[in-house]
Amino acid sequence: MSPFAFFQAVPNPKMQIMSLSLQPSLRQTTSISPQIQQSLQLLQTPALELQNLLQTELQTNPVLEEETPPLESPEPEETPVNEEDAESFQQDSDWPTSSARPNQPRLDPRQALLESKVLPESLTDHLHAQLSLASASREVRAGAEEIIGNLDEDGFLRSELPEIAAAAKISPSTAEQSLALVQSFHPAGIGARNLSEALLLQLAARGQEESLEARIVRGHLDLLGRRKFAEIATALGASVESVTSAAEAIARLSPRPGAAFAPDRPDLVVRPEASYVQDGERWVPQLEGDLLPRLRISDLYKDLLGDSSADEQTRSYLKDRIRSARFLLHALERRQQTLQKLLEVIGRRQADYFDRGPSALHPMTMSEAAAEVGVHETTVSRAAANKYVRTPHGVVPLRFFFAAALGGEDGTAPAVANTRAKEILAEIVGRESPAKPYSDAALEEMLRERGIPVARRTIAKYRSELGILPTHLRRRS
Repeated sequence: MSPFAFFQAVPNPKMQIMSLSLQPSLRQTTSISPQIQQSLQLLQTPALELQNLLQTELQTNPVLEEETPPLESPEPEETPVNEEDAESFQQDSDWPTSSARPNQPRLDPRQALLESKVLPESLTDHLHAQLSLASASREVRAGAEEIIGNLDEDGFLRSELPEIAAAAKISPSTAEQSLALVQSFHPAGIGARNLSEALLLQLAARGQEESLEARIVRGHLDLLGRRKFAEIATALGASVESVTSAAEAIARLSPRPGAAFAPDRPDLVVRPEASYVQDGERWVPQLEGDLLPRLRISDLYKDLLGDSSADEQTRSYLKDRIRSARFLLHALERRQQTLQKLLEVIGRRQADYFDRGPSALHPMTMSEAAAEVGVHETTVSRAAANKYVRTPHGVVPLRFFFAAALGGEDGTAPAVANTRAKEILAEIVGRESPAKPYSDAALEEMLRERGIPVARRTIAKYRSELGILPTHLRRRS
């Protein structure tokens, strides 16, 4: 192609400019005010992170001050604003004012645009989810909890078992059982105390405990690191080719079993935002009132704003700062109200969970909860994000209570939550014969007989989440 062909294909610039003209048009665009963005951010932010945000606001906005909580909280004092300000507040507010279900769902494009960000699952959360489904004694579970809490970011246990036993107040033999339980979880290799043990656990999960790879890891890891394949072959009575092939297989194992997960967020799990307490037959949520500072607008600056002798520049500045503070306090109030209403819905819908434990969790979607609270589904998603609550069965993430329904369509059996389906699946596999493990097709049929229709691909997904190997890898002669 001629280098001049490009220029021949380009229209004459002068002719192109002459063709331009102004054409008025109407176009709808979605915009989110800074106040709405602030409200959405506060709703999604967990309380311990919110403390830092509020401290920053206290430092940057002089009209805000922190008050000491009185014995009985008085009604908040209204700050006088003109009609223009009041209209602006009303227009910018995007929060529900009632828990009643609206006649028609309000699909707000601004909320849909800023969909809730969900943090990746951490290793601790992943292991706690498996522990909640495991069949073990209270002592073994206590030891497993302690072990999970002592894993580093790569999934290795750096504490000694006697320390674990002392911290969990269990016997050394029970600590050994707890470690075996954690090491049976997904991902394979978790809870290992060194690299050799991590690799051997991964090989055992594949049914290769006595393979050449396992023999190399067990006795010749140093030589393997220096690639002394001939020396390994001589020591094990194997060919150099087979040792080389085994070395390649070992290289495909993970030296850091927990590294694939997101790092833990201690600020999200140190303090739950609410606790459930029993009141007769009801379970009532109580927000932790001391997590967030109590803020108010200083009377000094409100009086200064009303001082007619103040110059216009000062009044304009104070008016802007007070407006900003009012928006913040309004957003904080709406955050707590929305969270309280959501927790009340969960207390009603999941009462059986609080009475009997995870096996009694009922199916519930965020859209169903949103209908009862009277908000959009994305608002519930934001309210549940990154937050934890204290229950009689431990501290759990708020999203734990939202589980899809399985079964119940034909009316022959009630619908169950997918968490219960996983628990049943784990029970079935735990009772199977090692010589004749169930296939996914058999597991599908057994769940269907219990009124839980689950597709085979879903069985495979649940197996992976529970750390259960495929049939051919579970088979033991």
